[in-house]
Amino acid sequence: MESEEGKTKNPLKRSSETLTDLPASEPMDIDASFEPTDYQMKVVTEAVKRNTVAVLETEVGKSTMSVMLIKEVGESLKRNVGDKKLIVFLAPTVHLVHLQCKEIKSHTKLQVEEYYGAKGVDDWNAEIWQKEINEHDVLVMTPQILLDALRKSFLNFETFCLIVLDECHHATGNHPYAKIMKEFYHKSANRPKIFGMTASPVIRKSLSSTKYSGDQIMQLESLLDSRVYYTTEDTMEQDEFIWAPKQTCRFYEPLLPPPMEVTENLESSLHKFDAVLLDTQRLASEYKDTDDKHKRLRERLADDHEKILFCLRSLGFVCAYEAVKICLENVPKVQEKCEFHSKSIRQYESSLQEALSIIEASCPGEHKRLVDVVNGGPDAADAGLISSKLHELLEIFRTFGKATEVLCIVFFERIIAAEVVERVIKKVTDLSHVNITCLSGSNYAVVGPKAWNEVLESLHFGKVNLLFSTDVVEEGYQVPVPKFSYVIYFDLPKTVCRYVQSPGQVHLNDSQYIIMLERGNNKQIDQVSYITKSEISMTHTAMNRDPDGCVEISDTNEEAVCSVNVTGASVTADSSISLIDRYCKKFPRDKYFVPEPKFEFVQEGHVMGDLNDHLLPYNEESPKEDCMTDVKVISSGAGTTKRKELHGSVSIRTLSGTLGDKLDGATFYAYKLNFSCNLAEEKFSSFVLLLETKLDSDVGNIEVELYLIAKFVRSSVSFSGLTNLDAKQVAKVKCFQELMFNSLFGKLFVKSSSGERMFLLNSRESLWNLSNNYLLVPLESVDEASQECVRINWTGIDSCVSAVEFLKKNAWLNFKQPEAIDKNSSAHVKDSVVTKLDCNVIHLANRSASVDNGLKGMVVVAIHTGRIYSILDALADTSSESPFEGETETSYLSFADYYKKRYKILLKYPEQPLLLLKQSHNSHNLLVDFRNEGGGKNVVRKPNQPARIPPELLIGTDLRTDVMKSFYLLPSLMHRMESLMLASQLRQEIAHHTSELNIPSSVILEALTTLRCMERFSMERLELLGDAVLKYAVSCRLFLKYPKKHEGQLSYHRSRIVSNSTLHKFGVDRQLQGYIRDCAFDPRQWTAPGQRSIWPSPCNHCVDTREVPMDEIFFTEDVKIMVGNTCSKGHRWMGSKTISDCVEALIGAYYVGGGLTAALSLMKWLGIETELEPSLIDDAIKAASLHSYAPHIEAINILESKIGYKFNVKGLVLEALTHATEGFDHCYQRLEFLGDSVLDILITRHLYESHKDIDPGELTDLRSASVNNNNFAFAAVRHNLHPHLLHQSECLRDQISSFVKSVSGMSSKTLTPENIAPKALGDLVESIVGAILIDSKLDLDEVWKAVEPLLSPIVTPEKLELPPSRELIELCDSLGYFVKEKYTPIGDAVHAELTLQLESVLLNGQGSGPNRKAAKGMAALCLLKKLEARGISSSKRKHHQPDQGSDGNIRSSTFSEGSNHVACKKPKTTRPNIPSDQLNVESTEKAGDSKDLDIPVVPPVDMKKGGPRISLYNLCKKLQWPMPSFDTREQKSRIPIQFGDVQGFSSFESEISLTIPDLGVIKLSGEARADKKSSFDSAALLMMNELERLGKIVISA
Repeated sequence: MESEEGKTKNPLKRSSETLTDLPASEPMDIDASFEPTDYQMKVVTEAVKRNTVAVLETEVGKSTMSVMLIKEVGESLKRNVGDKKLIVFLAPTVHLVHLQCKEIKSHTKLQVEEYYGAKGVDDWNAEIWQKEINEHDVLVMTPQILLDALRKSFLNFETFCLIVLDECHHATGNHPYAKIMKEFYHKSANRPKIFGMTASPVIRKSLSSTKYSGDQIMQLESLLDSRVYYTTEDTMEQDEFIWAPKQTCRFYEPLLPPPMEVTENLESSLHKFDAVLLDTQRLASEYKDTDDKHKRLRERLADDHEKILFCLRSLGFVCAYEAVKICLENVPKVQEKCEFHSKSIRQYESSLQEALSIIEASCPGEHKRLVDVVNGGPDAADAGLISSKLHELLEIFRTFGKATEVLCIVFFERIIAAEVVERVIKKVTDLSHVNITCLSGSNYAVVGPKAWNEVLESLHFGKVNLLFSTDVVEEGYQVPVPKFSYVIYFDLPKTVCRYVQSPGQVHLNDSQYIIMLERGNNKQIDQVSYITKSEISMTHTAMNRDPDGCVEISDTNEEAVCSVNVTGASVTADSSISLIDRYCKKFPRDKYFVPEPKFEFVQEGHVMGDLNDHLLPYNEESPKEDCMTDVKVISSGAGTTKRKELHGSVSIRTLSGTLGDKLDGATFYAYKLNFSCNLAEEKFSSFVLLLETKLDSDVGNIEVELYLIAKFVRSSVSFSGLTNLDAKQVAKVKCFQELMFNSLFGKLFVKSSSGERMFLLNSRESLWNLSNNYLLVPLESVDEASQECVRINWTGIDSCVSAVEFLKKNAWLNFKQPEAIDKNSSAHVKDSVVTKLDCNVIHLANRSASVDNGLKGMVVVAIHTGRIYSILDALADTSSESPFEGETETSYLSFADYYKKRYKILLKYPEQPLLLLKQSHNSHNLLVDFRNEGGGKNVVRKPNQPARIPPELLIGTDLRTDVMKSFYLLPSLMHRMESLMLASQLRQEIAHHTSELNIPSSVILEALTTLRCMERFSMERLELLGDAVLKYAVSCRLFLKYPKKHEGQLSYHRSRIVSNSTLHKFGVDRQLQGYIRDCAFDPRQWTAPGQRSIWPSPCNHCVDTREVPMDEIFFTEDVKIMVGNTCSKGHRWMGSKTISDCVEALIGAYYVGGGLTAALSLMKWLGIETELEPSLIDDAIKAASLHSYAPHIEAINILESKIGYKFNVKGLVLEALTHATEGFDHCYQRLEFLGDSVLDILITRHLYESHKDIDPGELTDLRSASVNNNNFAFAAVRHNLHPHLLHQSECLRDQISSFVKSVSGMSSKTLTPENIAPKALGDLVESIVGAILIDSKLDLDEVWKAVEPLLSPIVTPEKLELPPSRELIELCDSLGYFVKEKYTPIGDAVHAELTLQLESVLLNGQGSGPNRKAAKGMAALCLLKKLEARGISSSKRKHHQPDQGSDGNIRSSTFSEGSNHVACKKPKTTRPNIPSDQLNVESTEKAGDSKDLDIPVVPPVDMKKGGPRISLYNLCKKLQWPMPSFDTREQKSRIPIQFGDVQGFSSFESEISLTIPDLGVIKLSGEARADKKSSFDSAALLMMNELERLGKIVISA
């Protein structure tokens, strides 16, 4: 900004047309709920005209005015068609940001958002800020957030049209308000409108001169480019609705100095212990990490003594004593075992203990009598136990009487004064009715706005009536507070602003504003006088300023600024310090070493590439030159478990074809399907699969086990050469396939578009799809030794073709009256009945067959239903005239009568015996061994009931039962083959872009299969391995390609590359989502070529193509969306993380099948850059060889002998041994980064190959137990590697010594949660391993030779010990118990308390540790021991067992001894009335006597499926009741059972059992339902109602 312009022209006179198009005379659109006063309207009108600073009394309605102005300006934003404009509201504190954001949101229609440090704004980048700008109109934030965003050029100052500054009197000195105005506003060409609000434009200490007040106001106006608005009539109007408190001064007698001897003894004690601490500091000077700690401890000790002396001089002996107690309670707890630092802490505590002794010895009377003396009144003050000032405050409180509704707030200058006075008052007996809380600056900073809201609630509800606070809270909080009757200033306000603000805390008529003064202290009296005069002077100056006068913009001192031309980002001298500190924080650090900045000009950092164009450290974003991290994630949430995405599925190219539509036939690749049952008497016909495309050898030659009830079938697929079929043969096979698959798994008789019943194979609609074209043909039974392996069963096929032709003419489609009946058919309506028959010949619909030859085992088709059967036998002594069975109706006298009335069929041979038929059934998923599902229980399926049908209604074929039995195996076998074809297809796709790697398709299929598929394999094992391989490959490349980047930067980039969101992007780009198998095989959804599905899944996703575009409309987090189910177009919902997991599993599959080379090729295909140039390894070795290792050569030789590896480059091992405290430039942290990934892949590979039969979860546990810092540290100590660590840290030395001592002689590697290994020891092992890898030029096998003996013995499943927390969780989950956790910070430690409610006892476990995890582990260990003492120690128990006593005997849980369990059998209503004689009277009365506040109120029960169970489970978890158990009874029926709107053939009735601690067991039986889970819901709902009846809960309406 040019200074001449600022001096000659008043910019405040600019028109408001830029903000609004409303005429000046048009009334403002005001929210009716505001009801603004005339004064508020005047202020807003003035603010619209020009920049304004409104001087407002507290509680005059600042929010109302600011919202009115924002609404006024917001109207112009909606009409603005140009560039985006924003409104910014600045508030000095976070809770004011919350308040103002809430007010603006509730009274405007603008898009409002709040911003503050705890929201993570400091780490946002330009893209995130741009999104916020696009989505919002009003930004509410603290000024520091805005200043940082402007300096980084994330926000452009010229996009603002209005800035509101709350508490704008802060705009002085180095406050962010002042810096925003100086650095950006006054330099901007297009300035926004400014509206400031303050209670006092004068913030400095009391100034009575009008000139000085005028100067301050002028400076504020100059800086804010605004005019102060404050008039006499406005003041009078404010007085009409603001209570004016009665201001009084309360005098106390002059303070008496404490005895000289006491102060001298305290000062002498301080000097003595300070000298001791100084000596300790000198002794530890050789360690870099303790010097600052000793300095801070000495400063803290001096500060504590100053507090004690202050309390002694100002408040008396009692308060000084309490001050020492407070200091002792806050003595820092040392978690690190540092000898010198621990000694210093003990000396520090001894110093405070000595101070306590000095005060106790000097008190006039024993301390136990101090409280009694305090209660004695003036005598206490005369004796010096309390000061006259505190005595006067107590007298003020006593004037309140016993009225608890009197609210009072007391302001103290010092935090320690507020805290000790609070403690003293709580001990005064005649003030016991006073409830006090102290919210001072120190604890406010810790607890934040949440605690303040709790205090407000306590004040509102009368729980607290006396509040102690400091100036910090008074100034920083301006929200509505309770109506205080008294505001007391225990210490004088320092500034006019504080003096003006304080009366705003008083809202009641006849309230008092009290200032406490020392009698005869002229200095204090003058100070109050000056403050009062300053307020009058400020008011007079503000009111008498010319409202239309010009504001002279004074020149602002220009700071040195470094800026970036590209973005406009800038940094000044003062902000550069925080920037450099932020840059240093990105370097690796630990508790022993924190890198400190060496201040240099920031511009050099930007030129060197350490800072980006926004002047941020580059490691916060992707490296410019590294393309592999240049990944734009599709949207937030990608790769997470919550997000679900709609994806398509890939068609299998191998199954597509034309199937010989040519007239001369076709040649097929034949694959023979053989089936061999483990039961020799069970025979299955072989089939042949005919394809037009040849399968890969590992797809076309496989064995698959299929599991049936009580038996299994081993199916084998083998290539049998080429087979030629002419056109007629192809047509016959297609006809056969259509008949068999539709009659077995579908329907032959369907409804046409007109609603009439029709024969499916008569339809003109083709049943064949070019994308799913293959033939499944039965083979003739041949001798196994025969060389002819493919002999198609043309006899059976021809008979099926004939059956189809017969059905086309004679299918019974019209149950009323068929139009024409073939004379050859035996089924007639009007023909005469034939009664004389040969008893040995059975007349079928299309043929006759001998009972003794060929009838049994024949496959037949019913002409009236199209169902397919196999004949079991001819039932002697039966005929169609036999009594009918099978329907509830009794209107059918016989089978003949049934067919006549039901189908209008008059049987021609009614005397023929009925045929006993085996019915066809749905196919099942035979890939899952259900015998081993459900916790080891055998699954028993009830066999189908045989059917009885007259022979003349059945069409005979030449197929036998063994063919039909094989048909039930085909869906599962073909599904497995299709899955392998899909895996092979993906392999070909990958090989097209890489080299041919010959990875087995079965391994790739495993990587594509999720747990949801319920297969014997899944991607989880490969995912675990792939994760390690990916981490290793990325780590190697980063380590070698970026030798100048430190461990923190390398870890940051690695985490980005291997993150789920990035892997999701890689997978989606390569269309992996279309290959993933994510649901269990459902044979009903599987259809063979020529089959019409009777279980259609119509697509409702509004996507025409098979592939679904990656659009946010196809992403959701709706929990109701079911994943896995595929629609007719192949679309299915899939968890987003599943794609990320598949990428890792595929990497693992290629590593298993082709080693690291294959895995790297796959990563290249995915787009992950992991290739390495050999020269990079040579460069790393060359750089390490420059380290001077000569002074350590002897130690290096000893180390090499210990690990069994001889280093070629000694500099590598030197770097691996150097801690950051010894040499930051060449410390081990980079090698540790590399070694971490090396150990991960080596151990994971070992576990994967050594334990092939364990489940993925157990494999993960094994890796977690092997790859962790404790395990590596244990190995370092066992092999005596720790003496070789080069460091300069006292804490590290002591921790290592303590750890070595604690683990010496331990045979097990398992450490207790309290025994945490120093991280540096684990890092040492990792860095040594990283050094070996580089020295061996990335030879993993060579590294493993050194690592295996170092880490042996590696944990096995038999010796795996879970952490206590994990073991407790699994145990409680298996038993149905809930564990409640409570954590309490105690100094630097954390105390954990875990409670576990058993049926008759509440167990408690406690533990402490340096963090929550360690504390929880100790508490869990305590609980596990208590459970073990009660006989509960195994997580394998399947059912909830009664509680066991300490004697080991099982005790039953009842209401009381001798009482009966509450049970209700088959209740008729959902709210049963249980007889009172079944309840224990005493227990019932106790339940009823509970207070309403103690009875939990639960939400209304959701009546949807699963809702009652969830409500009951949530209740049990809340109250820590054991989980309820269910016992279900199933009844089957041959006729449908009606359950409301649902029908079923099975009825489920469940009994629920719930144990209530100290009450007993309640058992109830729910109503019958059609499925088991619905019966659970019925029982759970009944239990909820019963609990409400017993008075245990209240269910809200």
